[in-house]
Amino acid sequence: MELIQQLKQDGIDKGLCRLWQGKLRAGLSTEELAKLYIKGIDFCISEDYPTLNFLREHFKGKCEPFGVYVDDEIPPTANKPDMVLNGACKAMLEYDDFSVSRLYMRHDSEAAVIVSNNAIVTIDLFDNAKIHISVIGTEARVNINAYGRNTTVDYIGISSFARIKTIFHDKPTY
Repeated sequence: MELIQQLKQDGIDKGLCRLWQGKLRAGLSTEELAKLYIKGIDFCISEDYPTLNFLREHFKGKCEPFGVYVDDEIPPTANKPDMVLNGACKAMLEYDDFSVSRLYMRHDSEAAVIVSNNAIVTIDLFDNAKIHISVIGTEARVNINAYGRNTTVDYIGISSFARIKTIFHDKPTY
């Protein structure tokens, strides 16, 4: 079965609405699929769609330039607007200046994140994800949503004036 058709059928099996079914049409590039994945990340994470094994088989090595990673050792990266870490990713990320970014971490991913200057970063953690967060200065803002009981937030060098908000949700997903 063609990749797009398989994604569509798997989505239908998990309750994907007609509007989003229509977005999965033949001929979509890897970049377009990655953008759809990020745009519909709430459904993808809550329904485990596509599965980690599907991502490993069909997207590993292809979707990284578009912000979707699977079991990767991500070199130091700065100000990437949207990132999804799936599987067992390891990353060193930095956000500064006036960047606005979203980071989604799943499965067994782990990241060290430094936020400074006027950057605004929202981080959602799931499964066994672990983050080491440092906020430098008083203008940077960080919002962390930790889902489930197995996520870990490790604060490093957070000043008393840092603008960081962490919410621990007692449920595994959105």
